[in-house]
Amino acid sequence: MPEITPLRPARFLKIGQLAKLTGISARNLRFYADTGVFGELPRSPKGYRLFPPEAIHWVRMLRTSQAAGFSLEEVQHLLRALQEDKVPCQHVRQALGEKLASLESRLREIKLLVEILQVTLNTPDGASSDLGCNLMEILLAQAEQLPALARA
Repeated sequence: MPEITPLRPARFLKIGQLAKLTGISARNLRFYADTGVFGELPRSPKGYRLFPPEAIHWVRMLRTSQAAGFSLEEVQHLLRALQEDKVPCQHVRQALGEKLASLESRLREIKLLVEILQVTLNTPDGASSDLGCNLMEILLAQAEQLPALARA
């Protein structure tokens, strides 16, 4: 009968190992760990941070989420949902939907800003009694359409 070997616990990674595997500097990983993005991490007897093997996926998610416009705090919430929640897809779906709505709103504002700048730049130069340049007056008048100014 073959010998049964006991299951070995997951091997933890030191910060340098994780940096090498993910392409993120140890300095950045230390920053993310210090800000709590990865949650509580165990330490070795010598005080080194120890990352579980799934930290490789956490770092990939972190980089992808930040590239998609998520803040560090939003990424932290997503990671926490994945680490602790029994139904993480619901949280991920909600976060992605909120980010999409936010980006679509920002895109509408950017398109409006492009139109405002085009109108302003298509106006001939002229003198202005208040500002010295009519283009600035036109820009100021057109900019009242921007939702960001309406909220301020």
